[in-house]
Amino acid sequence: MSDQPLPHPLAALRAELGLSGEQYLDRLDDVHCALGCGRMAKSRQKVSRWENGVNSPEMPARYAMARLHGIPREAVTELGWPDFLLLAFPDDRPVLDSPWTLAGTVAAVAAAVRGGSMQDRRGFLIASGAALTSLATSWSLALAEPAEALPAATPVNTRLTPALLDTLEQRLDDLRRLDDVLGGARLRQTAIAEYDLLEGLAKQTGQHGPLEHRLLSLLAESARMCGWLQFDSGHHARAQRFYITALRASASAGDHQVGANTLAFMAIQVYSEGNPQDAVNLVRTAQDTSARRATPRVKSMLHARAARALSKTGDRAACWRELDAARTEYARGPHDDDPTWSYWLTPGEIEMLAGSSALDLDDPRRALTHFDQARHVQYAADGYARDHVLYLTRTARAHLQLGDLDAACGAATDAFHQNVTLNSSRPSDALDDLRDELAPHRHVSTVRDFLLFTA
Repeated sequence: MSDQPLPHPLAALRAELGLSGEQYLDRLDDVHCALGCGRMAKSRQKVSRWENGVNSPEMPARYAMARLHGIPREAVTELGWPDFLLLAFPDDRPVLDSPWTLAGTVAAVAAAVRGGSMQDRRGFLIASGAALTSLATSWSLALAEPAEALPAATPVNTRLTPALLDTLEQRLDDLRRLDDVLGGARLRQTAIAEYDLLEGLAKQTGQHGPLEHRLLSLLAESARMCGWLQFDSGHHARAQRFYITALRASASAGDHQVGANTLAFMAIQVYSEGNPQDAVNLVRTAQDTSARRATPRVKSMLHARAARALSKTGDRAACWRELDAARTEYARGPHDDDPTWSYWLTPGEIEMLAGSSALDLDDPRRALTHFDQARHVQYAADGYARDHVLYLTRTARAHLQLGDLDAACGAATDAFHQNVTLNSSRPSDALDDLRDELAPHRHVSTVRDFLLFTA
């Protein structure tokens, strides 16, 4: 079987069943008939046209699919096409469908690392649209419930202490700093090992109190990191499984800020791979739910992330408002209660995000102004190698859009040199896209030299 991503749930389901389009249609036709809907009209391209988005199946065919794959009938209308098919993947069900209780969190935590090679090859999100909104809303509502006691799945043999939790938190912080320099592909297995360690400790803990809920907060942040590293490596289905698990663990811990941060990272994936408006909705839920508990720095981060999502929707005015709010909130800090994972947000990073937003809003001159400002307000390129390559690539794109090919190739060459030591799909993909944008100008010697050098 090919290792290429399968970009549609139906294609992935057919691959798991080992069925061609025609064979799948034959099987679906039998169910369609058994439901009293008669025989289906068939054509060789019918299934491929569904998977390519040319058209979509009629409602009777969708109900037949639900019956064929063991999906509740009501999900067909609640989630819509093709999102209801996501419930057909057994390893996703605990993550998506478990109740928002501590028992549901335990089930989701155990399921997050399951999944065979098919999960790695899936190129689509496991939740979008209504399903994604429902998850975010459920997180918000679960935080309003009283915290539950942790059930001991095994005999209690680990005594939590502040010193132990401090050490575990430091390990996560070290991993975050390594990610800034090395990228996701090198670290994702290390992150999963940390996640397994925290999951095991949670299972072995039977008491109920602040230390146990701090452990759940660390587990939530660990799952969030696993999701980020999977996303940075191009494994989108697996990334989202970890993100949703992080949401559940943060709700069980009663940790608004860790959950809000998770929604912000989910938004990055959604506006990169899905519907940007869904990303805006995720950040809005994070802002509304954490408004009374988040520190100014966390609020600033959420405003900045909302701005990036809004830039993808084309809402220029709302984007600039969010960036102004991000600067205002940041100026109110720092705060003693700032979470350790918020270290990356600096005035320079806000300006880099502003420049990226301007570029998405077709304002390359404004983008370059923000990129230049960032270099003068605490932007430490050496500590954030991957992000620096991304911003160099975006700087090159801005110069290209303004017709300055020499400056574009200069920034692109710098990005290429710095990307050599990284192992991250995002900057590599951005550089590939930039090469494609430069290719029509290969008749210019500077561009031709860059394309030959980076071939």
